[in-house]
Amino acid sequence: MIKIIAGKYKNRKLKYFNIQSVRPTQARVRKSMFDTLGNIEKKAVLDLFCGIGTIGIEALSRGADSVCFIDHNIKALNVLKKNLNLLNVNQETCSISKNDVMKYLDNEKNKYDLIIADPPYGKFSFIDLVPKISPLLRSGGVFCYESKKEKHTLDLNLKIKNFGNSQLIFWRKE
Repeated sequence: MIKIIAGKYKNRKLKYFNIQSVRPTQARVRKSMFDTLGNIEKKAVLDLFCGIGTIGIEALSRGADSVCFIDHNIKALNVLKKNLNLLNVNQETCSISKNDVMKYLDNEKNKYDLIIADPPYGKFSFIDLVPKISPLLRSGGVFCYESKKEKHTLDLNLKIKNFGNSQLIFWRKE
C-alpha cells in the first residue's frame, strides 16, 4: 500500500500495480527526500520516470504549483491518471507526457525549480542526466536523483543520503 506522507493529501492511498520496471519510492525515502528539499510551495516540478506518480503527487500535496509527469510506460501512466482522479487533483496543476525521458529532455524548453528523477536502476546514471537537466533548472533549483547505492567522485557539490541499497543525490544549481 502506498500512502501520501504529508500535505493536503496526507494519508490518502494510491493505486499501484506490480511490474518489475516500476518501483514506487519507499515512504521513508520520500520522507527524507522532502525533508531535505524543505518548503516546495509555489515550485514548478518535473517528475522524470514518474511511474505511478508517487513523488510528483507528494509534491502537489506539499504545495507545489505544478508537476509535469514524464514516463514511457503507458500502464504506469494510466495508474497515475487514476491516482490524480482519485485525489481530485486540479488538472491545471499537472501535465502528463508519455515520452522517452532522454528525448523529452533534449526538446523541453520550460524551466523548473525542482527536477526529480527515479529511473530504473542501472539504466541511467546521475552523471549522464546532469548535462540534460542543468539547462532546464532555474538558478537555485534542485535536481534530486534516486538510484541504487554507488560511489560518486564528481566535482559537483552533492548531498548524498543512503537507504539500504538505495540512495538520493541532491544537486543545487548555482
